[in-house]
Amino acid sequence: MRATDELFFLFILAFPIATIAWTITHEEILREARDWCKGKSETCRSVAQRKFFYLFTCEFCFSFYGSEREFVKGCHFTRLSCCCEPR
Repeated sequence: MRATDELFFLFILAFPIATIAWTITHEEILREARDWCKGKSETCRSVAQRKFFYLFTCEFCFSFYGSEREFVKGCHFTRLSCCCEPR
């Protein structure tokens, strides 16, 4: 794939992710769910739980992890086998 095609694909991918991230983190229709997630992100005991719920309150975090997920899925990355795993 040429570099211009890859750049075009990244911009096409960025638009829907940015739109979804803005809707979830800013629109009034989702305020109740967002406020609940904000409360959970401040009160959960586990760091993993706090980070998970914070994801839905931060536009940057949501768009980053959303685009990362789509990029990895689109590139068909697979996990490398480790030398200590059984074959």
